[in-house]
Amino acid sequence: MYKLYNVKTWGSLAVHCLLEEMEAPYTNIWMTPEQVRAPEFRAISPLGMIPALGLADGRTLYESAAIVAFLVAAHPEKHMSPELGSPDYGEFLSLLVFMSTEIYGTGNFTYSASDQVKDEAERAALKAALFQQIEGYWLLIEKRLAASGPWLMGRDFSALDLYAFMLTLWNSPSEQALHDKCPAIAKLSAAVRARPKLKAVLESHGVLKPGGYPAA
Repeated sequence: MYKLYNVKTWGSLAVHCLLEEMEAPYTNIWMTPEQVRAPEFRAISPLGMIPALGLADGRTLYESAAIVAFLVAAHPEKHMSPELGSPDYGEFLSLLVFMSTEIYGTGNFTYSASDQVKDEAERAALKAALFQQIEGYWLLIEKRLAASGPWLMGRDFSALDLYAFMLTLWNSPSEQALHDKCPAIAKLSAAVRARPKLKAVLESHGVLKPGGYPAA
């Protein structure tokens, strides 16, 4: 039995969706941002990061991409990734890490770095440059989906699609703006939202319909 430490619409969403798709047994532990920032949570997640996934032996995993990679490897019979060790699995990992480091990571850096810039005009310029960089990453995803979709691994739905969906919710200036620019990504997001196993999870995070998450 897993324990998912979860905050609505945070980086735990993809893991929450993945656990539901795999029908893996887990306990969902809703947390508030204040609880995540509390020193007590550092005993569970040393960097105070969400998601955190408690394992049956008492250890806890963190970093969303690492948790996704672990879960698909731990439950290969659920077919949420290509066959472990195959070239397709290598491509799966490349895309997962790309999205984690470049889209997710740059998005986080946009806010943490801009907080260190006191001049408002410089802060706005920095954020605009970083958001433009993220847009370029999304265009790479769009090109892949348009060429070989509907899913990121072609015809096979996988955990990658859940991860990408989560990231679209945080797009600046909005999820809808990304959909308008990238129709293949919009199609992927709609298909994820239509998956029966995810209805309750997406409702619990308030993102069953587009625009449920207020982008900063």
